[in-house]
Amino acid sequence: MNPSDTQDPAGIPVAPQVPEMDSSLPVVTAIVTNAVAAAGKRGSAGDVAHGLIAGLRHLRAAVDEEAGYAMAAAIDQAIHSSLLAGNLERLRQTGSTPAPVPLPDPGPGANAAAVIVSSATDSCLAVNAHADDNRPLEHAVFILTSQLVNQLGGAPDWQTLEKELHRPYGLNGPVAAAVLPVRGVTVH
Repeated sequence: MNPSDTQDPAGIPVAPQVPEMDSSLPVVTAIVTNAVAAAGKRGSAGDVAHGLIAGLRHLRAAVDEEAGYAMAAAIDQAIHSSLLAGNLERLRQTGSTPAPVPLPDPGPGANAAAVIVSSATDSCLAVNAHADDNRPLEHAVFILTSQLVNQLGGAPDWQTLEKELHRPYGLNGPVAAAVLPVRGVTVH
């Protein structure tokens, strides 16, 4: 008998249970992927990157409001860790430290991308609200961060990104009204 095996009350060994695959993770991936594709139809890769930053800011603001500063700081740490892991992987592959990619200036499609990705993050938050734990939220942060790195072609400077994430959250009213005509409807 393996020491990690457990026994039922009758002394019969019981195989360890494998955790169930969380069916919400593919849903979160599809939500974010579709939002990025929709934002990409309305703007450049730089505009989509700004939309992804707006989505991360929106997630962070919602978590800060609902769960407090400690949880929002955990979101920051998850984003930072994901960027570091990607840089370490590139260092392992190339043998040189990757330079941070500067954030591009927002273009004409940045506001639309921000509305689309922020709407998608609302959907991710709704999926998370129905989950047993915060895995959908964690996965959304990971997918958004990965998509940001893909759009930029590398990891941005953490301090610059952190400043963007900590800006007050809010969408431009007239742009949001033009892209999102009814409050609460997702556009991705």
